[in-house]
Amino acid sequence: MTRILPLPHIALTKPYVPGGKLKGSTGHVIMLASNENPFGPSPKAVEAMKAAAEEVHIYPDPEYGALRETIAKATGIADASRIVVSSGSDEIIHLLTQCYARPGDEILFTEHAFSMYRVSALSHGAEPVTVPETDLTAGANAILGAVTDKTRILFLANPNNPTGTMMTVEELERLQDSLPPHVLFVVDGAYAEYVSPDYEAQIRDLVDRRVNTVMMRTFSKIHGLAALRLGWAYMPEEIMQTFQRIRGPFNVNGLAVAAGMASIQDTEFLTKSREHNAEWRARMTEALNAMGLPTPPSHANFVLPDFGAAERANAANEFLKARNILVRAVGGYGLPTRLRISVGSAEDNETVLATLREFTASH
Repeated sequence: MTRILPLPHIALTKPYVPGGKLKGSTGHVIMLASNENPFGPSPKAVEAMKAAAEEVHIYPDPEYGALRETIAKATGIADASRIVVSSGSDEIIHLLTQCYARPGDEILFTEHAFSMYRVSALSHGAEPVTVPETDLTAGANAILGAVTDKTRILFLANPNNPTGTMMTVEELERLQDSLPPHVLFVVDGAYAEYVSPDYEAQIRDLVDRRVNTVMMRTFSKIHGLAALRLGWAYMPEEIMQTFQRIRGPFNVNGLAVAAGMASIQDTEFLTKSREHNAEWRARMTEALNAMGLPTPPSHANFVLPDFGAAERANAANEFLKARNILVRAVGGYGLPTRLRISVGSAEDNETVLATLREFTASH
């Protein structure tokens, strides 16, 4: 009997594995696995969603003009027409891959990069190419050395997930200037807000320096809107027009539109979130290092302590789970000796540090 079979490259593709939930637990669970904002969304975003709920029977504006104009004004982008919005930044990754990478083409990303880059490459029949990092950090020379005539897209998260490391803007510019014109350079700024407003402006300006560069952003992290799936990107005109040809109609829901517009204008909430993160990221890094768990400086909203051996990292993960604390194992990212721990509320951060002190004292 003839069977319906997927295309070979689809059969080889493994799905993305999210942070998940803590199964079988009772009581309060401290969720530090998915880099979520411990403050939740902006109260102004919540109010905007409540108001928008009265009109969910009406399709949103298919051009998302108001949302794009609001993003442009908030981020200093002069031409809102070159902004695209999406159902999370994952959709941007997939659509850019669909637009520019044929089966057999190469897509570059670094050794410990966000796993959706590999998923997207494989799901479109492209060849994923992993570039080694140095001290968990991407380097321009290594990336350029991996570029070939078959390279079509370079995805670079800066800061990177799950390492929290980043290249300097000067290195990004050098990389951008040295890439051949047939390579699309996609700078993933999912965690850019946790660096500084200056850095946000600098990666925005990269798009205007070269016609091969896209900046990608998300509302899932500092904005606390992960469940709404809202992302956006700033692109050169030609790339934007290509992208819009295959973007699905009404790909962003009306509640997400309302919440995103309110959140990106709530600078007080964003500043509060950034400052809390910077304070606790530093305190957690110092405390983990003092426990004998080497933790590199992070520029995002998580830290990445090293337990020295995969068995010890697994034991620590189980120790935390048994106490209703969920962090992220990152063996799938090639980091089996480490755990990624999101910066949570002050109380949750104190609890996870106290629990790890208990663990290290007995292990």
